[in-house]
Amino acid sequence: MSRESVTQKILMIIPEVKKGIIISVTTSVFYELIKFIPVILLKAIVDKLVAGQSDFTQLAYYIGWILLSYLSLVIMDRYIKEAEFLWMAEYEIAILRKSKRKLLDLHLSYHESYNTGMQVAKITKGSHKLAELFYFIFNEFIPTIVQLILTIALLAYEQWMLALIFILFQPAVIAITIYTSKKIQPFRKLHHKKHDEAVGELGESLFNISTVKDYVQEEEQFRKFNEILGQFLMHHEKRTKYGHKLLIWRDLLITLGRAGTLGLAVYFVIGDVITAGSLVLVYSLTERAFLSVFRLGRLHSYLEDAMESINRLAQLFKTEPEIKNLPEAEIIHKLEGKIEFDNVSFKYVKGSAALDNINLKIEPKKIVALVGRSGSGKSTFAKLLLRNYDVTGGQIKVDNKDIRRYKLQDYKKRIAVVSQNVEIFNRTIMENLLFANPKAGKTAAIAAAKKAYAHEFIEEFSEGYNTIVGEKGVRLSGGQKQRISIARALLKNPDVYIFDEATSSLDSESERYIQKSIFSIARQKTTIIIAHRLSTIQQADLIVVLDKGKIIEKGTYQELVKKKGDFYQMVKLQNIGEIRE
Repeated sequence: MSRESVTQKILMIIPEVKKGIIISVTTSVFYELIKFIPVILLKAIVDKLVAGQSDFTQLAYYIGWILLSYLSLVIMDRYIKEAEFLWMAEYEIAILRKSKRKLLDLHLSYHESYNTGMQVAKITKGSHKLAELFYFIFNEFIPTIVQLILTIALLAYEQWMLALIFILFQPAVIAITIYTSKKIQPFRKLHHKKHDEAVGELGESLFNISTVKDYVQEEEQFRKFNEILGQFLMHHEKRTKYGHKLLIWRDLLITLGRAGTLGLAVYFVIGDVITAGSLVLVYSLTERAFLSVFRLGRLHSYLEDAMESINRLAQLFKTEPEIKNLPEAEIIHKLEGKIEFDNVSFKYVKGSAALDNINLKIEPKKIVALVGRSGSGKSTFAKLLLRNYDVTGGQIKVDNKDIRRYKLQDYKKRIAVVSQNVEIFNRTIMENLLFANPKAGKTAAIAAAKKAYAHEFIEEFSEGYNTIVGEKGVRLSGGQKQRISIARALLKNPDVYIFDEATSSLDSESERYIQKSIFSIARQKTTIIIAHRLSTIQQADLIVVLDKGKIIEKGTYQELVKKKGDFYQMVKLQNIGEIRE
């Protein structure tokens, strides 16, 4: 990978680093120039002492300047280090902030394709690695490059052959460093992969801890996690050992360069080509310069190590949302709720068509129920209406306009969903309610909870609405979570409701209460009910029966029962009391 492409990726992730680089280069030039003052003055002191010119007043003057230089370096070093640490924290926070913003903006199918734990590992590890890399660049790479340039210039001024021998060693050192990095790259990739797998496995176990405990799988989960950690450690060990084995040749070459440069300098002193003070100067400069080469090699290795994280973050930042606003998209504040599916087809990336040429009209403030076997396309219908996905054929119209012509966020604010799989945050009950409409206020939230028959059980908690519900609402029963979800939808005050198996987790008594609540709301807003329990939809204005992505029947409850088709057979299977024909 070229340096330019690495730079482009880093600047794409965090363009703010440009300013830090400019400041670092400027301060490094001043800092390294000051570091040369004591070495140059030491040369002058040695030359005067060897020549017998031991005027203490003049030498004390030189020593005073050396002391002043060191004091300046101490002060500069303090402020530079402080700034670098602050930048590192700021860059890490900036990457985390941008990563979350990016993930929130990405389409639903992206999130459905990735393990949550691995996503978290990618972002946290990537942001930390990049912040550390920037610290290396500011603290080591830029100062080292500046130092090497100044060293070569001063060596060339003092004796060009000494500068030449130093320069000749560098290509070989760089070649060995790059060769070593390429050789250990496969181990490095596997090392990063297994690290992310381990974090992903840890996250999966914790996210599903109730299931793990219910099935007594603690030991098996630990065994799998430990196995991945073992593989991670194995690849880490291979990378480290193999890398050190190859880099010993680089270290030997640098050692030879140090010895060769010193030997040639001594030879020049004996031959009166340079002075004894120059020998001290050359030795001080080359020792520091060869040690800097070590640092450059280490930086290259660190850069290669960080590249996996950089590549993953760059890939995330390059990913564009599949669902986005058209340039001419309109702002909306209210919908009448007239819905039309016009020859709508949809197919997920892998698999057969989820919906196939669906034609359906839903009038405002009507109740439409979608029924059918699992996989018939009911939930896909809801996802398309919400624009979590875009249709692959036909169009969906709301109020006689293609929904793609509406501003996405405005449009989605006018629809509320109560899903079978309720997602509850590890916050208070009040915060979970207000999530749908933070500006609604506590009074409105409590009123919504009462309508959803949630107020009574909430009040039974010792802290009431201030109760922390735990990870994924672990302190709540399935029915309680469902009622909070319904209250949350009510608080949103939308123009269209979608109830996706909203009563599936409720007991019979709660189900009857919720049905009353749903149908009292439904007469005022367009309502779509996705149901397996057919007892919940007897009052629907229209029932649509789906099978394999197609509409096979539609009508009222009584009309469909009289037809004695697929819906009638579904009713018989559920034994819903007496079937009236």
